Amino acid sequence: MSYQDLDPHLLAPKRFVTLSHLLQVEQADYPALQASTGLPATDLSKIIRDLEDRGLVEVTKERKNRYGYTLVRLSSDGEKRFKQLLRNLNKIIDQ
Repeated sequence: MSYQDLDPHLLAPKRFVTLSHLLQVEQADYPALQASTGLPATDLSKIIRDLEDRGLVEVTKERKNRYGYTLVRLSSDGEKRFKQLLRNLNKIIDQ
């Protein structure tokens, strides 16, 4: 196992905590993500956009009463890639 087996994009701290939260839930809205990650809305918005552009998350916008909200969930590829990163990290720890 070498550092080349680790995806540096996914290891970036802000992305890592966002993906970690999404792995534990079916989907999350921005307030839940902000609460769990401690990230400000502007950072979270950029991270989610980047992850969506890379196909790692899926974003849907819904309406409840007169208010709109955004839901984020891991895509199947995002879940697969993040779980592989976690397995690789565990292999490094176990060495």
